[in-house]
Amino acid sequence: MFKIKNLVFFFIFSIILIFIQFSYQFSFLDIYNINYSFQDLKYSGSKLFLNDENIYKIYFDDPSDQRILGSQYPNYSITSIYFHLPLGFFSFDLANIIWRVFSIILLAHIYIIFSNYELNIKNKDFILFGSMIFLIFSKPFHVLINTGNFSIVCFWAYIFYFFGKKNNIFISLLISSIKYSFAPILFFYAIYKKNFLKILLVCFVTILFLIHFSYKFDYDFIKLMVAPLQIGASSTASGFLDFQTLLGNHPKNIFLRYGLILITSLSLFYIILKYTQRNELFDLSIVSILTILFYKHLYYDIIFLLPVLIYSFKVEIKQRCVLNTIIFYYWFISYLDFFEFMKYWKSFMLFNNILLIICLGVLIFNNIKNNNLNEKFD
Repeated sequence: MFKIKNLVFFFIFSIILIFIQFSYQFSFLDIYNINYSFQDLKYSGSKLFLNDENIYKIYFDDPSDQRILGSQYPNYSITSIYFHLPLGFFSFDLANIIWRVFSIILLAHIYIIFSNYELNIKNKDFILFGSMIFLIFSKPFHVLINTGNFSIVCFWAYIFYFFGKKNNIFISLLISSIKYSFAPILFFYAIYKKNFLKILLVCFVTILFLIHFSYKFDYDFIKLMVAPLQIGASSTASGFLDFQTLLGNHPKNIFLRYGLILITSLSLFYIILKYTQRNELFDLSIVSILTILFYKHLYYDIIFLLPVLIYSFKVEIKQRCVLNTIIFYYWFISYLDFFEFMKYWKSFMLFNNILLIICLGVLIFNNIKNNNLNEKFD
């Protein structure tokens, strides 16, 4: 049973969160003048599945087929269709409301998880409340909750992996595997922590879904495995600051390009793991930064810097100011209308990329410094 140490803070947070969500749903307040209508919610694939229609075949026949709403292309793992299946029983408008309620529950649970975990931060309850309020007023959060993107669930899954019970690791890994860009770093960490059985179970469940879908629609198994990657390569927008977007189509060989990103990111992560001290909040912050830094992510995924914001209150004031200033820039400045004309410039992406590298460097430097101090006093 969860114990909220500061029910007043949690109650205030919940009320504000609910107000924000339904102010968009019923169009009586729009802080950022956001014009999104759940175009990313993976509703179409599940609705078509229940109607005995194969969304992959539909897409390959005609990507602009009106049966696929908005940008609800099947560019995630096959598990996505089964995860969103309950939404397919409802109309799209009702599914939007259900997803909003689901998002509220996930954010509330994230608050509870952090609140019940000993983070070794002075004035933890106030810091957590302030950080969560800061998050739900940020522009990437508002963009995310109005696109219906699956990243909100991956956000919960990441935090659940590090601060949940060991038996919950499987759920976190399965959810993170749905959106491929969130999988590599977290799965490598799971291998490092020797969660081999949980990883195998995720693979087993995914294969079962592939077999079932392939059998139901008499669709080629191998083609079904690679279809999301093919669709993703042609339908995904440019990222916000990641190396994958910065590389563009270089090298031209797609396997070489993805292999280069994968090997570089995992090698860097291994070096960080080798030379730093383990701490759940630190590890979550590093996994989040490396995931956003190397793999294609749109602007709303920058909410994954919440753990970094919370962790910043464990470092010296100068370093904290650097981290908080960068996060404030990402969350409230970088996507203002003023920057609209340059958000796809490689130079602008590179600038944002460098700022995130600075965040990574500050965290690593602080961890190594504390580790050296501990060894000195020992």
